[in-house]
Amino acid sequence: MKRTVVPIPKKSKLVLVGNGMSGYKFCEKFLKYHLYKKFDLVIYGEESRPAYDRVNLTRYFTSPGELTLAPASWYKENNMLLKTGEDVTYINRVEKWIRTRRGTIEYYDKLILATGSSPFIPAIEGLNNPHVFVYRTIDDLVAIKERMCGCGSALVIGGGILGLEAARAVLHSGLTTTIVEIANHLMPRQLDFEGAKLLQSQIEALGVKVLVDKKVIRLTGKEGGIEVGCADGATLNTDMVIIAAGITPRDDLAVSGGLTTGIKGGIVVNNYMLTSDPHISAIGECAMAHNRIWGLAAPCYEMADVLAARLANIYKVFRGDALFTKLKVLETRVAFIGDGMDADNSQRHYSVIESHAGVYKRITVSGDGKQLLGAILIGDISAYSNLLHMVRSRVRIPDDPMLLICNPQTQGKSSVGDWPEDTIICLCESVSKKTITDTITVGGIARLDQIKKMTHAGTGCESCTNVIEEIINLYKEHAKHNVNETKL
Repeated sequence: MKRTVVPIPKKSKLVLVGNGMSGYKFCEKFLKYHLYKKFDLVIYGEESRPAYDRVNLTRYFTSPGELTLAPASWYKENNMLLKTGEDVTYINRVEKWIRTRRGTIEYYDKLILATGSSPFIPAIEGLNNPHVFVYRTIDDLVAIKERMCGCGSALVIGGGILGLEAARAVLHSGLTTTIVEIANHLMPRQLDFEGAKLLQSQIEALGVKVLVDKKVIRLTGKEGGIEVGCADGATLNTDMVIIAAGITPRDDLAVSGGLTTGIKGGIVVNNYMLTSDPHISAIGECAMAHNRIWGLAAPCYEMADVLAARLANIYKVFRGDALFTKLKVLETRVAFIGDGMDADNSQRHYSVIESHAGVYKRITVSGDGKQLLGAILIGDISAYSNLLHMVRSRVRIPDDPMLLICNPQTQGKSSVGDWPEDTIICLCESVSKKTITDTITVGGIARLDQIKKMTHAGTGCESCTNVIEEIINLYKEHAKHNVNETKL
């Protein structure tokens, strides 16, 4: 009998530029969707180390080893070729190859840009002072930590999320800490004036000096320290300056390659993460989707999932859900959801402030009073899960919206147990409520750490962790009786 030999199809070359958090998440999705059957994956990372958790960068000061998302061996074990310390500087779209600063040429069939973002550096005189630092990478933190050893004080330029993280790091290192913000309140992109005022008072109670509505224009070296000059004529003295004034998308590679970019930066992509070149995609902080840059982990992870699914011929689309996150700002719990700061005059706003308790809650409701559009929570963020579900699911809210932030009993009526089974609990990993409840009731697992390991829920930005805990508490009694549960 004559034997028929079926040739093994040749794989296409997939090149990923960027080994940050979004790039790493794509690598995970590459495995999830079995893309290794179709593609050989080559990854170029500019930094000398594999991807690490930039969201929790401040942990470097206490537990530096915990930041690594996966060791270099993980890539090798999964047949991915990772090249660290190689900065890609040029794209030849006609012949479909890239070139690195070292001169390495790599041809591609499909190219993914996950180049992330760079620190925004304000126009300030004297930035070349050796005691001025940015707060963005592990290398930056290594330099900051070395300088801290000989310092008694630090001034942070920037009162947004990143600036407050930097302030937390220097405060916990025992330095006298000052925050300078050019806007008239802290976290101007996420909080309103009243909420930020309360947050500022709590930060100041920790011994941090906060100066808002103040612009730094000059840095002058003085006797081993720095004199900080402000536009209003005021001067401040400090041993070191840390700039954490926001980010700007890294789109220079796309610009030089002739790809379409936004007026204010960012590589323009469609709902499938495709750029103006059908062979090139972009994800993460460098991408502009739905006319905005998405600087938080969850939407960037969603981009990675959408792109990987598309390469597997599964046509998901990037929804661009409202921005949301919860975090600990120094010692205060803060959460924000959706368009809580939208200036649309047709919208309605409701707020509650309990200054003595350090609590502020504000919700934004549609003009017809039927939909919740956004929320700001400071101090007490217990309503976060339900409010996030209402925003994402567009459910009808109570006739009296104040009940959502004033009445715990009313909040309880919309518990996680009432949510549909197909509700996506973890946007970063696209894990549904049913997957988690089945893991508990069928798999007999009722511990948070094990559920994270089994489902990957809560392993991304971690904003959904408290929702997962609520589900565990609701369903753990239905777990198999032979499972030994331990306290969460």
